[in-house]
Amino acid sequence: MTDRAAASDTERDSRVARGKRVFMYAAFAIFLFFLLSLLNFVLAGGRMGLRDAALWDETVAWPFIPLPAFLVIAAGIAAAIGVFMAVPFFRHNTADDLVLMGGVSIILFGFMSLFFAGVYTSTDGISAGFDSYPEQGLGWHWIAAVIQIPGIIALMVRGASLYRAHRIRRSHPEAA
Repeated sequence: MTDRAAASDTERDSRVARGKRVFMYAAFAIFLFFLLSLLNFVLAGGRMGLRDAALWDETVAWPFIPLPAFLVIAAGIAAAIGVFMAVPFFRHNTADDLVLMGGVSIILFGFMSLFFAGVYTSTDGISAGFDSYPEQGLGWHWIAAVIQIPGIIALMVRGASLYRAHRIRRSHPEAA
């Protein structure tokens, strides 16, 4: 390997690291939002959202500290930016980060933002069809899940291309 190729590989790895750093900051923000939801759950007597009944005496009404949708959406946007910062520069030695980002995008940003939309309802949100609070629809937090779709597709395409290149290299070692 020449010095130029080594420098290029180092630059690619540092770009992946930058994108991953942005992505992980956004993931940490979603984790903090989940902890906020747990705090609201405990203080609201085991109640998670307006539709739940309290399991013990409430200290405060649900939610003690509301979670605005724009914060979850901003974290989702930051995560998508981090993915697109890293995707073009993934190589075989950073493919585990590609898989990590895909899994976290689906689980943390996808499912958790849908969870937040269900428990932090909104009067101007999408109607959920529940009888107990018909004026309360899903919160707008779900938008963060939709924002992840292009990033997940990009990760899948890049992962497939890396896998294909790896298989070609394994089946034709003389070409490498």
